[in-house]
Amino acid sequence: MARVLSGVVAVPIVLGIVLYGSSWLFLALLLVAVLIGCREYFSMISHTGTGGFPILAAVLSFLLITCFYFEGRYFSEWGVVATVSLFVAWFVTGRSVQSAIDNVSYTLLGVVYVAALAGYYLLILDLEGGRKFVVFVFFICWSSDIAAYYGGKRFGKTPLAPNVSPNKTIEGSIFGLAGSLLVAGLSSQLFLQEIPLVHCLIVGIFCGIIGQFGDLVESLLKRNAGVKDSGSLIPGHGGVLDRIDSLLFAGPALYLYYKMFF
Repeated sequence: MARVLSGVVAVPIVLGIVLYGSSWLFLALLLVAVLIGCREYFSMISHTGTGGFPILAAVLSFLLITCFYFEGRYFSEWGVVATVSLFVAWFVTGRSVQSAIDNVSYTLLGVVYVAALAGYYLLILDLEGGRKFVVFVFFICWSSDIAAYYGGKRFGKTPLAPNVSPNKTIEGSIFGLAGSLLVAGLSSQLFLQEIPLVHCLIVGIFCGIIGQFGDLVESLLKRNAGVKDSGSLIPGHGGVLDRIDSLLFAGPALYLYYKMFF
């Protein structure tokens, strides 16, 4: 019930901001999700014995999202700032030489994993009909998650990736792809009539697969850290990363598909 109620409250707010909010409001929503996601990421890796530089990562994430907002005009400058500041942070904190590369690498991974992937939603928003495409990705991932969860719970027998996520099954994954495909077809008829049905179906399969891969990536991080959820912010769902793990990968996938075929 907590899971259902959280969705009932959160989904209309998110969709309202995406469809009717200003670009600044969408940017604010994305920044909040990214900064909370970064916090959860560093909370997880702290269980591995590597702390990284969470404050610096938050600053770099904020700057990277800002670069996306300005259509990537400052990516090269961001790369220089990030590289130099990460090693300066190690020198200033005086951590051991043996852990230097671990701290720098884990920090950079967190920024890329959360902020760089999430930033693509700002690029999608700038496309013609971009708001509808954002909703399209959301619907694909949400339907995949729901179908995979209930399909796997009812029919799941064959482990998908037992070393990473013992509860995920091949049967659940198939149900998830079926859910993505169904919603992609419905979306084509309901609010993406200008996009040929075949493209919507391909994107449904493509983003459905990539989204499930994103789910496994976060499961790998949690498995490595020995935690069940990335956080406890959302009742019944865990943390923010637990809710956006598939979206982080599906968004860039849709953007690249659009750039290649439209």
